[in-house]
Amino acid sequence: MATRAATLSGAFQKVTLGRTTKVLGCGKYSISGVTRRTVDVSEFGVDCDVFEFGAADGGTISLTDVSYDPTDVAQNTLRTNVNKAVKMTGDAISGLLLWINSTSYLSVGTGGHILLTSGGKVDSDRNGASKTSFEGKVSGAFMTLT
Repeated sequence: MATRAATLSGAFQKVTLGRTTKVLGCGKYSISGVTRRTVDVSEFGVDCDVFEFGAADGGTISLTDVSYDPTDVAQNTLRTNVNKAVKMTGDAISGLLLWINSTSYLSVGTGGHILLTSGGKVDSDRNGASKTSFEGKVSGAFMTLT
């Protein structure tokens, strides 16, 4: 009998600061994943270029389709972190945690940070809810599953 992959339903996912402070209104998150760079180490006389692994880009995190709430503590914290260039950790007390189900989350690894690079945008539509979004860069460690 074939084994099937676990299905991760968005109904059990969320974004929090630490384990308990939910980012209210968050409708979608994405993580671009790791990109490992290569370095050309070819020398004279080779017919096919030779490469070695270089450093890796930890990726970009995007929180999109967030219902804008100017009174939400977590949204205000994220906006402040962009404005003041605060490096966010992955700790369970105040770090940015991206939950994949009701018990496990992705966070930046030990010694790493998430540098929030974008926040404060507000999109409003006459026939819809106001939305905002946030974006950050993973730095110094890879995202890990806890």
